[in-house]
Amino acid sequence: MSGVLFVDDELENVELIAEILGEALEMPVLVEQTVEGAVERLHEQDLTAVVMDLFIPLGAHPQRVLGPRAVRYQDQVDHLGGLVLLEEIDRLRRRPIVLSHTACTDHVLLELFGDRVARRIPKPAPLDTLLRNVIEAIRE
Repeated sequence: MSGVLFVDDELENVELIAEILGEALEMPVLVEQTVEGAVERLHEQDLTAVVMDLFIPLGAHPQRVLGPRAVRYQDQVDHLGGLVLLEEIDRLRRRPIVLSHTACTDHVLLELFGDRVARRIPKPAPLDTLLRNVIEAIRE
């Protein structure tokens, strides 16, 4: 069964968002706080979409799940885990739709997402804006 993965280390509203989004999409919405957890889910689940922040931690043992390029740079990018997660998504045979949900306004960092991100949703987005963007991206 397909699902959506929401990756954010700020869990205050994410679980509520995941529940509402899951009901609206009629599919499971999983939540992870680290790149390590997200990569494990990517390999365990058939995912339709990933909604991710740019600033997420790699995790306690990222070398278990990350490719060689990501492991090599883990000390330099720990605060930019979203970029590492994108690299890992690119390695998948069947890539989910990726949406960024970040407070980052640095143009250079946002450009690193490139065309791998279907939509950019400014954080914090009102719940209806977030839901609309995810639903529209999945249904396109």
